[in-house]
Amino acid sequence: HGLVETARLFSGLGDNWLGVDNIDEAVLLRKNGIKSAILVMGYTPAGRFYEAARHDFRLTVYNQIKPAKMVIGRGPKPKFHLKIDTGMSRQGILVSELASFLKTFPRDAAIEGVFTHFANADDLHDRGYPNLQLANFKKALGILERHAVHPEIIHASATTGLLTIPEARFDMVRVGIALYGLWPSLEFAEKFNPPVGGLGLLPVLSWKTRIVQIKKIKKGTPVGYGITEKVKKDSVIAVLPVGYYDGYDRGLSSVGEVLINGQRCKILGRISMNLMVADVSRVEHVKIWDEVVLIGSQGKDRVTAEELADKIGTISYEVVSRINPSLPRIYT
Repeated sequence: HGLVETARLFSGLGDNWLGVDNIDEAVLLRKNGIKSAILVMGYTPAGRFYEAARHDFRLTVYNQIKPAKMVIGRGPKPKFHLKIDTGMSRQGILVSELASFLKTFPRDAAIEGVFTHFANADDLHDRGYPNLQLANFKKALGILERHAVHPEIIHASATTGLLTIPEARFDMVRVGIALYGLWPSLEFAEKFNPPVGGLGLLPVLSWKTRIVQIKKIKKGTPVGYGITEKVKKDSVIAVLPVGYYDGYDRGLSSVGEVLINGQRCKILGRISMNLMVADVSRVEHVKIWDEVVLIGSQGKDRVTAEELADKIGTISYEVVSRINPSLPRIYT
């Protein structure tokens, strides 16, 4: 959706924090005038702690830090958010190791926040594991209390947890995919966005291209690499200047659909690196440079990121995050 542009929008909505993956993203936001509090949620090398402190970034910590790494010169010191692994077995300190971690953590290091992340808060049928993780997190909070560590900000839930585990909202929630009007899954959309009384999320992103060539081919003509598909009748095809390099997943070969003049048009054959082909046989008055909607609305129909994700067995997060950053974005 655009790192800097969305950050400008979100930072203008009130006293919001921004979450980024790495310190380079955070530095880019500061260079573009973003003044909001920024939490770097991924790994930050100790050699960049001073830089982070100078820009007033908050850093995620889950490994031991040598006191010598805490200060470079006499400048500011970074503020940390302690990541607790409550059962996802990813980034974070195990609850069983938290007490020993705190005993050796530099005393002058500011632990401003503590957080965890749920492994399956998107499970709408079984709350068992999220409940276990929440219990583990509360156990960790108790350990912090006994060691006289009092974080100002406690957070646990992302978009899925916000909707399914209301008791885990604490001081802050890390809303992600919902900020862009997208759903974690089609099942989530059905539950939380019914026709009456739903959240009313609307996708803010449309992804479009143009037809660059139209041709007529005979029945039985193969299309694309590997000759994986042959047209079953005389057909009119449109060449589109988009491929898997641009982020349109190769798994959508022969199953994806795009919108042209309000009509759904099937992708034919394999998607190439920068090109793909659509069947426009049923589209009236089709011509070169007609708009093609890959994600979004046209006429009375809509192709959603959730739909594409469902077709290739993944999640809407991956569909939109793989759109190549080099493609031009137009903000209206």
